[in-house]
Amino acid sequence: MVLYKPQKIYIEKAARPYPLTEKILTRLPGVPCEEIENAHALMAEIRTHRDPIGEGKRLLFLAYDKGRSFKPFPEAAQYLSCDYFTLHVAEGCDLECSYCILQAYLTNPLLTVFVNIEEMLFNLEAVLASNPDRFFRIGTGQLADSLSLDHLTGFSEILVPFFARQKNAVLELKTKSSNIERLKALNPAGKAIVSWSMNSRRVQQQEEHKCATLEERLACAEEMAARPGWRVAFHFDPILDYPDWEKEYAEVFREIFTAVPHEKIAWVSLGCLRMMPQLKPIMEERFPKSDAADAEWITGMDGKLRYFKPRRIEIYQQAVSLIRQWAPAVTIYLSMESPEVWERVFGKPVTKQDVCALLDRAGKSIAS
Repeated sequence: MVLYKPQKIYIEKAARPYPLTEKILTRLPGVPCEEIENAHALMAEIRTHRDPIGEGKRLLFLAYDKGRSFKPFPEAAQYLSCDYFTLHVAEGCDLECSYCILQAYLTNPLLTVFVNIEEMLFNLEAVLASNPDRFFRIGTGQLADSLSLDHLTGFSEILVPFFARQKNAVLELKTKSSNIERLKALNPAGKAIVSWSMNSRRVQQQEEHKCATLEERLACAEEMAARPGWRVAFHFDPILDYPDWEKEYAEVFREIFTAVPHEKIAWVSLGCLRMMPQLKPIMEERFPKSDAADAEWITGMDGKLRYFKPRRIEIYQQAVSLIRQWAPAVTIYLSMESPEVWERVFGKPVTKQDVCALLDRAGKSIAS
């Protein structure tokens, strides 16, 4: 994949004194930059463009985080969640997936990096220390790709050693990139997972633009799984429903579970395509060749458009069966599905506490 380079850098005045700002500028010689008081006027100007989302991706904004970086992952009461926490070191994504929820979720169109990372980690360490009996699973890949900008930010070189020192937390770096060069020199001491969002080849080629190919992602996963202290994970979320989907996903399952040792896989998640209603017209406008939004939708209990529940259950049952043919013991979980769906897929009642315990066990086995 081609690594990201912005057309211009904007620097929030409050972010200018931080060492990471200077490091990023050094890594982008020749790219014009401008210091601004704040980004309000800039964002307003970008929103006047025909494609403000695409325009914002061409600009890198170095900003100061005002203490909002660490928070629980948003939950919908009707669906089982797993007490996942997010560390927002960046917002926005340079990659271009047609179905990306960030297109509708984020109000800031700028590709934003928060440079006061040391302050974020100081505050996070205080939270971890004040909850010694609680285990935290923390990811950076919810509002941004965890690694696609790592050649510029070097966040991995800061985060991985930090988590290696923590007794009650594990870090997940979630990505669709092949940008693992900085990871190769790091040993997380079992306290970090690098995970890849995967899909069928058809979906990757038609819907996941500017991302690493499946072959590149799998090669990276195989390489990282072989390195000391690392484990990997895979997220099939979103799964798209189309004729013969199961045959194409089955091929990817086979490739993963024959290439990566099963004991080095922390978990595998499954989630069918779902979207905020306002995302559908954005997809249709920005990706007119995509047919991902061309499906029969219902409005779920969380207000998102979803496939019909019986169809989701059928897809999950088939996917679990296919995975179990190759990896009988790997940890599998469903992304934001109801207790009824979990029970129909796995054959037994499941509570939120069960899901949390399942993933905590997987996380703690990494850290052991």
